[in-house]
Amino acid sequence: RRPLGAMPAARARSRTPPRQADARGGASGGRPLEAVLALAVRAAREAGAVIKQAWWAAGGSEVKDTKSNAVDLVTETDQRCEDLVNSIFRGSYPDDRIIGEESAGSEKYEPLTDAPTWTIDPIDGTTNFVHRFAQSCVIIAYLEAKEPKVAVIFDPVADELFWATKGGGAYLENPAVGKRRLQAAATTSLAKALVSMEVGYGRDEASVALVPGALAALLGAGVRSIRMAWSTGLNMAYVAAGRFNAAFEHGDWERGQGPKIWDFAAGKLIVAEAGGVTRDLTSGGRGELDLMGRSQFSACTPELAEEILALLAKEP
Repeated sequence: RRPLGAMPAARARSRTPPRQADARGGASGGRPLEAVLALAVRAAREAGAVIKQAWWAAGGSEVKDTKSNAVDLVTETDQRCEDLVNSIFRGSYPDDRIIGEESAGSEKYEPLTDAPTWTIDPIDGTTNFVHRFAQSCVIIAYLEAKEPKVAVIFDPVADELFWATKGGGAYLENPAVGKRRLQAAATTSLAKALVSMEVGYGRDEASVALVPGALAALLGAGVRSIRMAWSTGLNMAYVAAGRFNAAFEHGDWERGQGPKIWDFAAGKLIVAEAGGVTRDLTSGGRGELDLMGRSQFSACTPELAEEILALLAKEP
């Protein structure tokens, strides 16, 4: 049986998951979320095919440009994938707002509205992609009334598709196990937790100081282990899948560092639908994850979230 969203060579076609109780309509005009999901999966798989072809191409991927600094990379494949996804969405929903990492211009930083909105990260983990470290993904989220309603995260190298619809649950599909509903782990203690944190792109003194401070706080409190995989999308998907127990990345607009809406909008919904929690790290974890903010924190349980956030608040 063809996987969700897989396409025959002649034409694109995708299979949607079984109808869920809240998957038939959204807040803006009652757009069927099953149709939105099918389109998002199709776009992610088509972009993933481009990434996988480039992954195995002789000579690897050349860096096309940099963004915030010399370590914030863009490749030709990033641009090709975003153009491809944009064209798919424009073909079905020409009036929707699209916020893409590479090509949306300055308007991508404008405040969210209630209008139907797509966020796209064509390759989350570009540095990993450039170095052929297998932790990259396509991230797509669909928002209505400023909240994610559909989320897709696709790892083309591992052929793993994570998705969620608002109120419809979160799922993983891969060739080895088929489709499975995601459930975040029940871990409540840091001593039993595998935590992902990121160094980010900041190389200024303040950004660099955050990394050893957070690392020392977690290690000193007896965390089981720490990973740095450099893909916000997969970090959050792994929290939802029970592979990580928590994941976070510092950032703020003042320093111009940290993840953005296209990095974590999809993960916010996938984590929530899997029973996990997300928080706004900038505010010390006191509020829900701010989609227009520049930090990300997610955990499998509220108890573990509180323990980690309390430690991070004590960083020097």
